[in-house]
Amino acid sequence: MNFEAINERVTELRNRGYQLQFRREATCLNCIELSCLLTPDSFNVDEYYHFEDALNTDKERTLYAVSSPGGLKGFLVDTCFVYEDNISAEMAQKLKWDYSLP
Repeated sequence: MNFEAINERVTELRNRGYQLQFRREATCLNCIELSCLLTPDSFNVDEYYHFEDALNTDKERTLYAVSSPGGLKGFLVDTCFVYEDNISAEMAQKLKWDYSLP
């Protein structure tokens, strides 16, 4: 896994105003700095980047740039498929869990 590539992309997002860090919960995003929760209907995924490790799928990550209509902007680094069974259908749809895209 090339963590340097993820860190570079996070730095780029931060430079564009995505300062807050989010953690994925089963039914929402948790904003670590503000101690607030965003449900799937209260945030947008502006862009995302998938990072693969051909030798070890446990190391795959997706980086999301997230914003809310209220002006919050941040990012989420998510471990792919590790907790796949612990996510609501609304969160899965919102986070575009479809890695079969060309």
